Amino acid sequence: MLDLFDAAGDLSAAIEALHAATALYTAEPVVDVLLDRIGWPDADGRLVDPSAGDGMFMVRALSRLDLAPDDFQEVARVQGWELHPGAMRSARERVQSHLISNGWSVASARKAAQAIVHHGDFLTGGPAPGTFRFCAGNPPYLRYGHLPEVLKDLYRPILPDFARGDLLHAFLDRCVYNMPPDGIIGFVTSDRIWVNDTAANLRKQLGHKVGIGHISRLDPSSAFYMPKTRRKGTPPRIHPVEVVLKPSAQAKIPLGKLPVSPDGALDQHEGPTLANIATVRLAPWLGPHGIFTIDAHQVGRLPDADLVPAIDSDDIDPATDALRPATRYAIRTLKDCEPTGAVKDHLQTAMVRMPKRGQKGRWWMPPESITLPLNRPALLIPRIGRKIRTIRLEPGILPINHNLYVVSAGPDHSLGTIQEVLQSEETQMWVLRNAPPLENGYLDIRAGLLRRIPIPGSLSPKTSNVQG
Repeated sequence: MLDLFDAAGDLSAAIEALHAATALYTAEPVVDVLLDRIGWPDADGRLVDPSAGDGMFMVRALSRLDLAPDDFQEVARVQGWELHPGAMRSARERVQSHLISNGWSVASARKAAQAIVHHGDFLTGGPAPGTFRFCAGNPPYLRYGHLPEVLKDLYRPILPDFARGDLLHAFLDRCVYNMPPDGIIGFVTSDRIWVNDTAANLRKQLGHKVGIGHISRLDPSSAFYMPKTRRKGTPPRIHPVEVVLKPSAQAKIPLGKLPVSPDGALDQHEGPTLANIATVRLAPWLGPHGIFTIDAHQVGRLPDADLVPAIDSDDIDPATDALRPATRYAIRTLKDCEPTGAVKDHLQTAMVRMPKRGQKGRWWMPPESITLPLNRPALLIPRIGRKIRTIRLEPGILPINHNLYVVSAGPDHSLGTIQEVLQSEETQMWVLRNAPPLENGYLDIRAGLLRRIPIPGSLSPKTSNVQG
């Protein structure tokens, strides 16, 4: 067992890693609009930022109060929690500077800043339920599986199963749980929590208490003014939205398992969908090229390897959507069989190039295992496109890098029938209305979106007589 010193050291390192992965600070104009949307300040309300960062939300909220010098009661209406010590100090400095510029003495401003910017973890040591009517901020986005182990151990006993998909899930669950009956939450979030199937149960649980009062997209290139771990001038690799959550009776959009589009109302469909006739899965990510994928000319160097032809979206002719011959191969390994010989030598030499997120307990296994049913024909659908593109895959060919993989769900439906549905004008128009938009007219085509595509009632498994 770790002693207290070792445990504290592990936690400190974990907090640094978490901060490096999630430090996206919200630009002032975005904060001001969100505070307008939640109606801050209300005469009777107090506001909390559960993940305060460098204090932008807190200072913009304080700027709307009439803060006479040394009015500690009024300034205490705004409070925040911040886990990272450096960010906490930045938040206190920002609050202190704001108060000094409004006539507070240095000593009083410092005392107020220390009192209202709490150094701690909102998830494990935040305020009591019902303390704050308003909750506003930009909580961290990080998949639970990517958290440092010491944080997983810390959060596992306190988080319900439905709130463990992402750290953002955990913050939303805790904030909704803490809000009073007249509470209101204004957050900047990633869009995946509102549209992905993996967050369906979370949406359902939140929907017992709240619904959406407002949701819309933000421009990632201007929404954040300090993406710390990214090159200057480049937007973060997320699709941010602003969302306002209100008590269910006051909300415009109810929350449940169904996705909620930040781009307007999604088409509602009660009949059969593609999920009734096809299985949709993500192709595995095997890490950077050259580790678990090799070029064709390297095949002879690994005579004992279990090799599978592997294709990516760059193997598709953009003019004809025809699949070019595979130029790379994937090395298929088994978790209960450590490789030997040339395969072992290759993997151990190349594994130094595997990023930390792709490293597994068994050194010979890729970040994501190869589990797709390669013994039958399938369709490859690129994740990013101006429309759905369906590329026929013969048995034995492995798509990689999170492209979409579609196979028939049973013998009653041919792959040709499924392809016809996906390529139909009706489907393409439905996708255009319902897929999250990206830059330059491109669409973010996800597995959950494909599964919800409406199909003709005649193709329902109960009534179909189409033969495979």
